[in-house]
Amino acid sequence: MKKKMKNILIITLALVMSLMMCMPAFAETTNFIMDTDGEMLPIPETYTAEYSIKNLGDAGSLSKAEDIFYKDGYLYVADTGNNRVLKMTTDGKVELEVTTGGGVDLSGPKGVFVNDDGEIWIADTGNLRIVVVDKNGKDVNVFEKPESEVLGPDVTFDIEKIVVNNMGYIYALKGANMMRMNSKNEFLGYMGSMNVGFSLTRFLIRTFGTKAQQQSTEKLEPTAYNNFCIGADGNIYGVLASGTSGQIRRLNSVGENTYPEQAYGFMLYEQGSMYPTEPTFRDITVDNQGIITVLDRNTCLLYQYDTEGNLLTTFGGKGSRMGMFDVPTSLVVDEKGYLYVLDNNANNIQVFAPTSFIDLVHQAIILQSGGHYEEAKEYWEQVLDIDSNYALANKSIGKLLYKEGDYKTSMEHYRQADDKAGYSNSFSENRHEFMREYFFIIIVVIVAIIVILGKLFVTIKRHADKWSFNIEMRGDMDR
Repeated sequence: MKKKMKNILIITLALVMSLMMCMPAFAETTNFIMDTDGEMLPIPETYTAEYSIKNLGDAGSLSKAEDIFYKDGYLYVADTGNNRVLKMTTDGKVELEVTTGGGVDLSGPKGVFVNDDGEIWIADTGNLRIVVVDKNGKDVNVFEKPESEVLGPDVTFDIEKIVVNNMGYIYALKGANMMRMNSKNEFLGYMGSMNVGFSLTRFLIRTFGTKAQQQSTEKLEPTAYNNFCIGADGNIYGVLASGTSGQIRRLNSVGENTYPEQAYGFMLYEQGSMYPTEPTFRDITVDNQGIITVLDRNTCLLYQYDTEGNLLTTFGGKGSRMGMFDVPTSLVVDEKGYLYVLDNNANNIQVFAPTSFIDLVHQAIILQSGGHYEEAKEYWEQVLDIDSNYALANKSIGKLLYKEGDYKTSMEHYRQADDKAGYSNSFSENRHEFMREYFFIIIVVIVAIIVILGKLFVTIKRHADKWSFNIEMRGDMDR
């Protein structure tokens, strides 16, 4: 019995080990996408780690920095551990060091934002306030906790992230909630709340309940965010703190999500681990064309998506070499498409340059979204010249060929992209087109077949009757 149990245990362990060898391990990844069966598909290099910013000269080095922002050729860093905000060139030359605001030393600032006037907005987290200074570091304004019944006495104003839109509305991340205020420091509510539907109980509490009950009801509604940014289109782009679907959100002016509600990121296995690591996005950035890049704090991977939620590339990973991270906390993109990733533990900023391959992909997406289908098709074909299996290129060309009425070729590209819905649509149209083109010939052939079969039946029946008659005659003669 013991020997039997031992054999079962050995077989089980062998199966587990073999499964782990087949599972994708993010420690070994470079640039890849994932097919519909969950298999990693390597793709050409999309971003190159150009250099790292670590030594800041007379400004020393970063310490547990939490946030990075890009504006007009400069990087702004919330250097949390050093209680300061830095303005530096993209190669690491510090030009401004902000250590105070409103006559008080900064305390553990976790967020920074710069508006079009060059004003630096600082989430002075430790001091429970927002500080605004001009481009030279001179005081402009200080925002403390707004007066509001919703924000009761137990709610602290420990802001961790801040952005301001062109209308002057302030969006601040407190814990997991995105607050919205105006320039008068009036609280306007929480942004991007999930649709919780109508509740009679909640309605009655809001109408007849005490202030404490109303406050507790309000606290149930805000959606939990990990981070957010503002795009060139004025939309707020955020990543949720939890959930397996719809983790990336694009909020319009009224707080409605306009980004596809689907799962983002992959369940991956760390080398030697028996349990998968779920994607948990730490930060998000969006370029002027709406291309989104998100940072996964668990796997240290960067995921990039287009405006429709299609995955373009995955790269990065956990490690100590260039192009990988220890504890990445924030990222931004500049107008040239360069990505800057802030590492909280390594105390550096890694700079990634887009390759010619991903530039082709981006250009194709821009042209296609702008309605320039023929030009987009040329770029997608160049992408396929480099990587014939790149799914989005095949899917996009399949879609363009479908619009042109070339359903047969469209089917081939959809099949290569493993797009079952697209293939099915092209197949149906191809079948209908075939029927329309050869309808008359098909009818003639069918009628001819019917006539031939009818004549054949008559001939066979005549021969059968004759054969039967001959047999009967022989029988009569034998008698």
